[in-house]
Amino acid sequence: HALLSALRLSLQPGDRIGLLGPNGAGKSTFMQTLAGRLPVIAGKELRDPYLKIGYFAQHQVDQLDLKASPILHLQRLEKGALEQGLRDFLGTFNFRGDRVYEAVGPFSGGEKARLALALVVYQKPNLLLLDEPTNHLDLDMRHALETALQMFAGAVVLVSHDRHMVSTCCEQLWLVAEGRCQMFDGDLDDYARWLTTRERNAQKAAKQTGNNRGS
Repeated sequence: HALLSALRLSLQPGDRIGLLGPNGAGKSTFMQTLAGRLPVIAGKELRDPYLKIGYFAQHQVDQLDLKASPILHLQRLEKGALEQGLRDFLGTFNFRGDRVYEAVGPFSGGEKARLALALVVYQKPNLLLLDEPTNHLDLDMRHALETALQMFAGAVVLVSHDRHMVSTCCEQLWLVAEGRCQMFDGDLDDYARWLTTRERNAQKAAKQTGNNRGS
């Protein structure tokens, strides 16, 4: 069944969008649809022929080959790439020395997340779809990601519980809730108040339902 309907949205070059919404509202489903992983059920979806998407999903690290090294992951993306160039690129994600040749299986969660992000960035997308990219990242890597996003010339759609990253990297907010996705008229403080009001109303409704059943 359709989780979201009646959508009329447009993504333009250079857009910086933070995707808000309660857990379970359909944010990840919406991101998968933007990424082309899920088809639209109805309506039309128009894509520019030059669109190149980089998609980082919540469970992106699960797609890593645990027996392969970071440099082998990159070599699989671009056969014939110069090894020194790949080492230099991995160095920007803090993979240095012999670490680039080690199997990723024993890597920490943060290291795997960094490698998954590196694989997305290496493909030079012009639209980045990032679904909770800061999970497992330490403060230094979060700051590095913020800086990279600020320098990124393409469009970005970001889902993150990191309020600082959303406020720093996003210029528009879209709200996914009640089966819709639409522009949110407000800032993150307004969204926090919206969440509180929504939760309070849900509690009142549940209490009223319980009272009605009791009577």
